[in-house]
Amino acid sequence: MWPLYAAGFTTAFGAHGIAANLGASGEDAVTSLLVLGGLLALYDGAEVLLKPVFGTLADRVGARPVLLGGLLAFAAASAVYALAGSPGWLWAARLGQGAAASASRRRPPPWWPG
Repeated sequence: MWPLYAAGFTTAFGAHGIAANLGASGEDAVTSLLVLGGLLALYDGAEVLLKPVFGTLADRVGARPVLLGGLLAFAAASAVYALAGSPGWLWAARLGQGAAASASRRRPPPWWPG
């Protein structure tokens, strides 16, 4: 299990380390640590809640289209996040990143209820 924990930490650290620095270029975009924490948490919340949805979709249409769509959507949301100059666009882009990231896995985590 330790390699899985290490892989999860590495991906989360990369996603949040970069997100913490993007968006700082816009004036009044990230006004406090609370706002930054909310932006970081929004990604994980969207990812966890939407994994079962995309897992079911992958079972119906196939894993490849869902994965490719998720990758394209993640790239688009990341571009919006990098260019956003207002808080609303940052929040929308971060939500889009989390939703798109949830499409990159076929099944919900083993601890998911249900």
